[in-house]
Amino acid sequence: MLDKLLPKGEYYEDIVKKDTIYIHHTAGSHRPDYTIDGWANDKNSAGGKLLVGTAYVMGGISTRDRNADFDGVVLRAFDDKYWAHHLGTKLANNKVLNQKSIGIEICNYGPCHKTPDGKYLNYVNLEVPADMVYKLATPWKGFTHYHKYTTKQIATLKELLIKIAATHSIDLKKGLQFSNSFDVSAAAESGQPGLWTHTSVRSDKFDCSPQSELIAMIKTL
Repeated sequence: MLDKLLPKGEYYEDIVKKDTIYIHHTAGSHRPDYTIDGWANDKNSAGGKLLVGTAYVMGGISTRDRNADFDGVVLRAFDDKYWAHHLGTKLANNKVLNQKSIGIEICNYGPCHKTPDGKYLNYVNLEVPADMVYKLATPWKGFTHYHKYTTKQIATLKELLIKIAATHSIDLKKGLQFSNSFDVSAAAESGQPGLWTHTSVRSDKFDCSPQSELIAMIKTL
């Protein structure tokens, strides 16, 4: 793990007891540093700081040239005892959900659509190589094909989850293992602790997609 810390003022430095972890994907390229740079420079409509981000961002493999220098590399954006907004729900308890949880972003584009000539394009119409696409047995959220989480990403995610859980006494067998679904969960919305994905509290999100290797890893925690 390497530090690429956000400037002070880009996250909240008040310390709140953590009992939950949320996994996300960035809907962007393989570079975790680009994601953190984006958070450092984003602004609200009034030109102020947004204080949006996750404590950890994990790199992937480039869909453009297959560069794997960042595959499974974790960058820390801020100390995970602090917090930033990363869920963006419309729930009355949204602030509390963000305060008491630790977010992990995985560099991944999310859903892809297949063109008539057999290519796979992500949501910004950039091609994702066929061997980097995961096909679900049945469509999920309107898509059958998703940018695949890499073997290194899944293995490193397991290590990171175990480390965070040990530090903060978070029970990884609660949450996804109990609900057995990546869809919206009333338990997650109510603030029940454990391990969840962004889709557990946002029906409009695609992170994370239910790739079989990811599900299998979660079941081993």
